[in-house]
Amino acid sequence: MVINTNITAQSAATQLGKSSQRLAQSLARLSSGSKITQPADDSAGLAVSMKLGAQISRNSAALTNVANATSFSQTQDGYLQKIGDALTRMSELTVAAQDVTKTTSDRKLYNQEFQTLATYINDAVTKDFNGVSLFSGNALNVTTDSEGGSFAMTGISGDYVAAGVTMTTSTTSTVADAGNTQLGTLSPSLASGGSDSIVKSGGDARTFTPSDTINDLVNFLNSTSEDSASYNSTTGQLSMTTSEYGLVDDFNSTNSGSGHLLSDLGFTPSSSTWTARYNGAETFTTMLTHQVTTTSTTTTSALDISTVSGAQSAMTSIKNAINQLASDRATVGANEERLSYTSAQLGTLNNNLAAAKSNITDVDVAQESTNYAQENILVQSGTAMLAQANAMPQSILKLLG
Repeated sequence: MVINTNITAQSAATQLGKSSQRLAQSLARLSSGSKITQPADDSAGLAVSMKLGAQISRNSAALTNVANATSFSQTQDGYLQKIGDALTRMSELTVAAQDVTKTTSDRKLYNQEFQTLATYINDAVTKDFNGVSLFSGNALNVTTDSEGGSFAMTGISGDYVAAGVTMTTSTTSTVADAGNTQLGTLSPSLASGGSDSIVKSGGDARTFTPSDTINDLVNFLNSTSEDSASYNSTTGQLSMTTSEYGLVDDFNSTNSGSGHLLSDLGFTPSSSTWTARYNGAETFTTMLTHQVTTTSTTTTSALDISTVSGAQSAMTSIKNAINQLASDRATVGANEERLSYTSAQLGTLNNNLAAAKSNITDVDVAQESTNYAQENILVQSGTAMLAQANAMPQSILKLLG
């Protein structure tokens, strides 16, 4: 028997330590509900469970995508149902408008309702779902699994009733009126608010402003006995007899010295000798046509049942629209059906993935409770045995007594 080394106590302490460690581990598992409370418990299982958990999260996101796409399709179908009701009523109106006992006034009343329904349909197909057009006609790729796979949800255009037709009519030209047409509407240099002048050879001059008229110009040209001028508002012709080379020069925009107002206003000589300078009288006949462009815009309905022929034509168009609507509702229904199957598939997959992850990470409470009871007993008995082992050296005192 020895005193310095108590092998029995050391062995009991070691076993007690192991039992205490296992008891602590069992307590941790029972309190957390997980078999893996630290990586050392099951390092490989921890890695696999993390990947399974990530896949479950991605699948859950895909389930949300599919649910939102289903809501999108259901919203589409909701609009299509009401559009279908409107088209049905419009088709009824096209037939009613062909009644021979109806007057033109009656048909106009039918057409008023018809156009209101057409406006409703054209407005409905401009709607969107969270900023995404419901009737763009473009396919939408819906992510349907954890690996980014997608389903191309067929789009519909919603082009059932032709919108109003806008017609633009342009009318060109009236000849410049002598009394009413202001020079500022004819000359680019005057249009900007400036001024232009005519200087005669004798020194007579006149500065013209945008508000001056053709009559003001003719009166100035008639201001001396050597010159005469007249303007025909019907033909747009300016006739002028002059011996003033300054006036002749005023037609030539390439020469310097005069303001070239006549040329700027659009008057052109009828003679090829107008650039010559001489003292003899010369007659010039020029033409100025004031080009006025007027634009009128009118919008007419592409479908109109205010006449029998219009009602017959509209009936054909509405029947085609109903056929297209029926096809589109079938398309939306097929989209919804596919999304429903995908949603069920993702739900099943997530359930199986969760079960696999549970097998790795979740604690079996019944089994772990048994382990806990066992380890608890071992700890208690080990503690008692360690106490006994520590008391054994005291028996040596009897030998020393």
